[in-house]
Amino acid sequence: MRRLAVVYDMGAADVVEIAAALEGLAEPIFVCPDSPFDEQPRELMAELGRLCDISGLDLGRAAAKLRAERPDGIVTFTDYQLEKTGALAAELNLPFHSPALVRKLTHKHLQREVLNGCGASAVPSRLVIGEDSARLAAAEVGLPAVFKPDVGTGSRSTYRISSHDDLAAACRSEFPGPAAPGATEAFVLERELPGAADTAPWGDYVSVESAALDGAITHLTVTGKFPLAPPFREAGSFLPAALQEADENAVLDVATRALTALGVRTGVCHTEVKLTPSGPQVIEVNGRLGGLVNTLLARATGVDVIRLAAGIALGDAEAMKAAGDITYERIAFIHARVPPVEARRVAEVSGLDQLQRLPGISRVVLKRGAGDSIDWRLGRLAHVYICFGATDTHEALASLLHDMADVVKVRYE
Repeated sequence: MRRLAVVYDMGAADVVEIAAALEGLAEPIFVCPDSPFDEQPRELMAELGRLCDISGLDLGRAAAKLRAERPDGIVTFTDYQLEKTGALAAELNLPFHSPALVRKLTHKHLQREVLNGCGASAVPSRLVIGEDSARLAAAEVGLPAVFKPDVGTGSRSTYRISSHDDLAAACRSEFPGPAAPGATEAFVLERELPGAADTAPWGDYVSVESAALDGAITHLTVTGKFPLAPPFREAGSFLPAALQEADENAVLDVATRALTALGVRTGVCHTEVKLTPSGPQVIEVNGRLGGLVNTLLARATGVDVIRLAAGIALGDAEAMKAAGDITYERIAFIHARVPPVEARRVAEVSGLDQLQRLPGISRVVLKRGAGDSIDWRLGRLAHVYICFGATDTHEALASLLHDMADVVKVRYE
């Protein structure tokens, strides 16, 4: 059986999902690199596949250790290891995003140059490395603007800047002062894209899930979004999106333009697109599977996109044929309870049992219970709970959202 190297970390797929998706297709080699998160599930990796622990190794030794496992392909499902995966793929001569492409996929200021250059966006943007450069950037970009990490994911530390006071406050939060010397994380300041006015009850942006093999791009689906919680925190997704055909075609066109200009040739990508009064513009392109997209697609269509991504990594042309033949059986959704910006701790959560019993709800997962601290800057990692479900129509989903808001009560400190 073929072997697929999966460079693992917290992301869009866990160890169990990956092992199940690869059954009968390839033996997983779980590559365990250094991680910014808690201890990796090494015992589970070794039980469900082959474990290749490269933590603490430089690139040369890591590549040699992985080469000894004889992988036929390589993939990752997390932003945190895109750079490592690209470097390993180059060392082992395996198809994946090149190191140069990975830099454009992970560094927002570099990506924006490409997107603006190809017409996929028209967003003034500047790299910011401190409060002085932030003030200069604001003068060039204009307000309102979005202030976010140059390398970041999951709505982490993403601010809306409406005034120079907002910018100064954001800089005080994110840049260390004289009492806290050290490396400063780079941010970008981008002019805020206006949202279309007629998207309610849905959000004014969508995402496009795409697959590419040898430069040929196939779009799997357009995923709808629920309205953002202030300032720019995601509250969940559903698919298919509730778009008119002409609007969907325009979204797909701008996504194709972005992926082509960036140079994506092989792999799965997640492209976020803003619906503006003048037409769709790309917010950003991510070089991996979108978060929880596999759960949504499996529920709505029966398609396992983790298996599809694995097939592409192995050079399987049949995987691309399956990518272009998706039929929706229902509207699948994931909805999150996002705490207010001022919340510091969860005091009480009630009504989850009633939520679980609502028609259309299949699963409810509590993420932050009574007594747990909250920091809005953590983005999706600060959700109170997440619920999964499906409805027959978009109208039924809109009605269910209303019922969900009435059922669950959350009290914060």
